[in-house]
Amino acid sequence: MDMNKSILALMLTTTLMGCGGSDGSDESKTPTDPDTSVPVEPGDPIAPYSITKYQDILSNSDLQQSDPDGSASNKETVVRDGNFYGYLDDYFYAQENTQYLVFKMSNYSMRNEVREKDNFDINVEDEKRTLLAEVKLPNIENAMSNSSSSRDEVTFLQIHNKGTSSDGTGYIPHPLLRVVYELERDGKYGHYWAVLKNNAVDCKGDGSDPDSAECQNAYDRIDLGEADTDSFTKFELIVQENNLAIEVNDIVKVDLDISYWEHLLSYFKVGVYNQFENGESEAHFRALKVLTTDSDTAYDWNIDSWKLTIPASKNDWYGSGGDSAAEITPERCNDNDKDELSNDESVYDYDNSIAYFNVENGRMHFRADMGYGSSTANSSYIRSELRELFISSGNPDCSTSDEDTSWYLDDSRTNDTTHTLNATLKIEDHPNISQPKVVLGQIHGWKINQALVKLLWEGDNKPVRVILNDDYEINNQDCNHCEPFSVELGTYAAGEEWSYTIRADEDGIYLATYDTDGSNRVAHSIPWGESYKDKDGDTVVLSSDWTSSDIAFYFKAGIYPQFKPEYPGQIFDVSFSSLNIDHY
Repeated sequence: MDMNKSILALMLTTTLMGCGGSDGSDESKTPTDPDTSVPVEPGDPIAPYSITKYQDILSNSDLQQSDPDGSASNKETVVRDGNFYGYLDDYFYAQENTQYLVFKMSNYSMRNEVREKDNFDINVEDEKRTLLAEVKLPNIENAMSNSSSSRDEVTFLQIHNKGTSSDGTGYIPHPLLRVVYELERDGKYGHYWAVLKNNAVDCKGDGSDPDSAECQNAYDRIDLGEADTDSFTKFELIVQENNLAIEVNDIVKVDLDISYWEHLLSYFKVGVYNQFENGESEAHFRALKVLTTDSDTAYDWNIDSWKLTIPASKNDWYGSGGDSAAEITPERCNDNDKDELSNDESVYDYDNSIAYFNVENGRMHFRADMGYGSSTANSSYIRSELRELFISSGNPDCSTSDEDTSWYLDDSRTNDTTHTLNATLKIEDHPNISQPKVVLGQIHGWKINQALVKLLWEGDNKPVRVILNDDYEINNQDCNHCEPFSVELGTYAAGEEWSYTIRADEDGIYLATYDTDGSNRVAHSIPWGESYKDKDGDTVVLSSDWTSSDIAFYFKAGIYPQFKPEYPGQIFDVSFSSLNIDHY
């Protein structure tokens, strides 16, 4: 045994014990039942394809495995063309109770990887392709403790190449990108790294020149941060129009031009590929999906995902319909009785005095004159706010009179179990009053008066506050037993651009604010059914009743001022440069 390796592994394990998830959460190492708080045991191994959230990627992939006792670098395709139904083995399986997808492999230069079948061009206009993975590497430090290799690392995400055509012509034996865990590099212990090929030169094939300057300096290593290998970390590898971005827990770590790679077809790989000796790697995934977005706009949002409520009444806006607030729907809704929501820069003016919503210089502006306006049902406040129109089927509509445009935490219609709203925004103008508070993002339950999450800005010198309802009543009933509580996030002044994240999954609610470069993150991970401390230090519990399979949810974003419209000429103007929903 290499004594230095053993000491290093012990140091890393000791350092990371008791740490929260690397996204700033307090995630426990072992999942617990939300009703009993009892740790969930892994259960028997089952075929990964039996879990619906992995079916999309597996149905379009091969499984490539090494024989760990065979010759170096051997591999065999053990599952072809997505035929994963019923398949599992000692190295590739899912845990019945946790629903984690598990990859294992022993020995140096051996692999166990899913190879996605789609070979894609990186330079397609208006196409964004994302590999999304939430992964942890339990006990990897100990697995490497007996290695005598000059570098000890394991690769778990890759972008590789097929060559210049699908028959393999022009293939070079180098991946564009490997995302790795490395035991030590440059004095940094236990970090994730991006290993990036910075040119498209073949440095290993016939006729290559490994000693050339291009080959001697062919790789860049980019630090992705210290790893908490017992907690899940979210990675997104995003390829769009000759650009590669890597986000780690929603923070952009890499943003690079990769146009030198555009003549090569690329594909994603996921699993474990060992660059260490005398040990077994193990990777657990709780989310794994490839997302492809075709966009005909340069805007950093999809206007078709929302409908808009404005302060004008239906009578004033449309000439009929009543005194409640008017709504504007996207083109896909084919609603001939309503105006069409669009990114045009000159629409939605009212009495030539204020544009409730428009797009200027790539920013969505939500505005309201706080002197007048019509409210929605169950509220005395006006709003210029988007309501999510979730697509739950292949034949979507835009009606909010049923659950079809809302999502469930574990949504059997779409196999989505994680639901995220990310926004980047700026308070452009606000009323000159003592408490100009405004809701900027929400999670609501369908036919539930009590909002699950309301994120509020309350002035230049006050922390952003999130109000959560600990419980609820169905059918839009009042809740006499509900006790709302608050947590605080970062502080941002008017005119300062910042970002927020609101995420819901089967573990709980994740809330964060941060600077646009990802720094100064203030976050809370609030589990269902467990004690938590609110902003006043009181013990609160977010009821696990919120996880009922009968409750559907939807996001809201824009401005929802929390005071009556009694200040004529006082304007709220909030602009968003980015507003994205992710369901997976």
